Amino acid sequence: MDLDIRHTYKGDLKVDLVAPDGSTYNLHNRSGGSADNIIGYATLNLSSEALNGTWKLRVNDAYSGDTGYINSWSITF
Repeated sequence: MDLDIRHTYKGDLKVDLVAPDGSTYNLHNRSGGSADNIIGYATLNLSSEALNGTWKLRVNDAYSGDTGYINSWSITF
């Protein structure tokens, strides 16, 4: 999974991948302090999931005052 989230304080963010059946896979959990952006690649074991359906990326910003956006994300099976 490739992830590119631009944000001015990545320690504010919790990022989860949500499978079609509602299962969640945590990708980032408010770590990194005041550093900017979450950019990288994650390897997940999705062997127990039905791959067909709608996959979602859920990003929660725990604090106000900083700005950001999802620049891109992709998942390859």
